[in-house]
Amino acid sequence: MIKKLIQNVVLIFLVIALLFASYSKFVRKDCLVKLAGYSFLIVLTESMEPTIFPQEFILIKEYTQYELNDIVTYQSLDGTLITHRIVQMDGFCFIAKGDKNEVTDSSAPIEMIQGKVIFHSKILGIFVTRYLKMVIIAFFVIWAMMSITKLMKEKQYEEK
Repeated sequence: MIKKLIQNVVLIFLVIALLFASYSKFVRKDCLVKLAGYSFLIVLTESMEPTIFPQEFILIKEYTQYELNDIVTYQSLDGTLITHRIVQMDGFCFIAKGDKNEVTDSSAPIEMIQGKVIFHSKILGIFVTRYLKMVIIAFFVIWAMMSITKLMKEKQYEEK
């Protein structure tokens, strides 16, 4: 009984941590999660208009080399993830610029590039930001309620 309770508490804690990490990583763009070299983000600003708009879903893929005019996501020196177009490169550094921006970004080492944008979609962005979060939260709330109910029934059964 105690072992199952501890397992469920740990599992609930991990689920809450996963939800928080997912929100931080995918919506707020605090960090980047990569799976087999792929990541996805939601664009927050209009700096890449008219190519990519705010709230669009973007899929990025990690490559070993990048080229001029690639749209890439890179981590700035302050840790922010930025998705802009490469406008200048040399062997070790690159300069990027948002399509809508007047000024280029600061030069950054190529190692800061997290990946190249290979797909973007406004519809998926709306789905992820508006509906998927609610579905995930509802799923875990229902799961937690079912787990608690099961634990309470087991406890009642043991007391009899």
